[in-house]
Amino acid sequence: MSKKLTLQVASFARADYARADAVLILAGAQCLPFLGKTGLPVALKKAVAAASKQEAQVTGAGKLTSLLVPVGKKLIKVVIAGLGTEGTATELRKAAGAAIRTLQEGSYATAVVVAPLLLEAAPAASLQAVLEGLELGNYEFNVYKSQAQQPQPLAVTVLTAARNSRRTLKEARIIADSINYVRELVNEPGNILNPEVFAEEAKIVAKDYHLAIEVLDEHQLVHKHMGALLAVGQGSLHPSCLITLTYNGGGDKPFLALVGKGITFDSGGISLKPDDNMGEMKDDMTGAGDVLGALRAIAALKLPVNVLGIMACAENMPGGSAQRPGDIVKSASGKTIEVISTDAEGRMVLADAVWYAGYLGAAKVVDIATLTGAVSVALGKETSAIISNDDQLAEAIKDSGARVGESWWQLPSLPDLAAAIKSDVADVKNSAGRPGGCITGGLFIGSFVKKDLPWAHLDIGGTSTATKTSGHIVQGGTGFGTATLIELARSLA
Repeated sequence: MSKKLTLQVASFARADYARADAVLILAGAQCLPFLGKTGLPVALKKAVAAASKQEAQVTGAGKLTSLLVPVGKKLIKVVIAGLGTEGTATELRKAAGAAIRTLQEGSYATAVVVAPLLLEAAPAASLQAVLEGLELGNYEFNVYKSQAQQPQPLAVTVLTAARNSRRTLKEARIIADSINYVRELVNEPGNILNPEVFAEEAKIVAKDYHLAIEVLDEHQLVHKHMGALLAVGQGSLHPSCLITLTYNGGGDKPFLALVGKGITFDSGGISLKPDDNMGEMKDDMTGAGDVLGALRAIAALKLPVNVLGIMACAENMPGGSAQRPGDIVKSASGKTIEVISTDAEGRMVLADAVWYAGYLGAAKVVDIATLTGAVSVALGKETSAIISNDDQLAEAIKDSGARVGESWWQLPSLPDLAAAIKSDVADVKNSAGRPGGCITGGLFIGSFVKKDLPWAHLDIGGTSTATKTSGHIVQGGTGFGTATLIELARSLA
């Protein structure tokens, strides 16, 4: 059970260990000698020193060491979370996330977080990583557990010498809250979250964060000739929709369009998926969730930028009216698509959505989607792929991801793979088979982007969901990509 977390920051000079029930120490291999500067009570310093002598790897990356130390008339829970040798912001985020979960069970009401890396004029990025790690690691999805108890309150004070620490705290909480919001959406089952419900959620976000919103229903999609999006959802009882949120915080600056795939459940359609793990396909709307979460945070942070958030939502089901392999559909751009596989549906809804971004006048387009399983084969489960027609934009995404602890790798747009999506009976086909599948999927989407418009496709097929809890990542929806989109918007400011 997660605790209801209240975060605050304080200087080392104002450290109040006497009232704490627990102390979380984030320390790397070179950090332990500097614990004396943190004001730790003598009993705690001795306990940590003894533990480090008995266990050589106490500061190893991912290592957690728990102690119960008598201080006065009470026992204090001490958790040492290892940072390894580098102590990067990413390691701080992971260590904080793992450490906070050790307090989820037990009657701990107050805790102090100590990290020697936050001594002196610590960079704001280090403090932000710790704060985000605490919020993200404390997350748990238990809304459907009938025996779930009310969250217990836990007040955590992070000691820091960083300048503007209160502003950093505010920003970290906004970002982490938006990531956890995306996790909530992704973890909702398909019988609860469908395109109409997602649209209603977007309306709530628009109202709460003062964003303009447009929701195109099926009739309006027909009027705008969005045949690719309509084809994907035509086998479902739940109608498709295209949602656009507009954040205008940058005056007359050009607009960045963030475009998300919102398949609320993907059965594969007529090209039915195997039943093993099909339930995981509730996460196929993660791209749209990332966009909604990012717009939410961008507005809360009041970033001086202009952003369009476009979410293409549909449910891919094998009903009697579903599209068939061999069908030819016409997209909003006028291009025709030969349907090779109805399980290659995400790229079809994005085909109309990225075209619409150009139609609305976006100066840059970034789409994000759980597009392929091939991306996991290529890059594993911790790195996501970029396919782009603009190396500068791709580098900006990679740099943004590096700053927030999300890993991206640009794959080449090879000419032979671009040729592979050409169809004999239509302009393009929606699947070119397994070879280079991650790249051909991205290039298919790119073929619908307005000519000369900078565009990047982000494939989060391997990172959207975690099968186990580790660090600040909790089993289930990860919200991967949300932080990168927020940071990308910030960088453009």
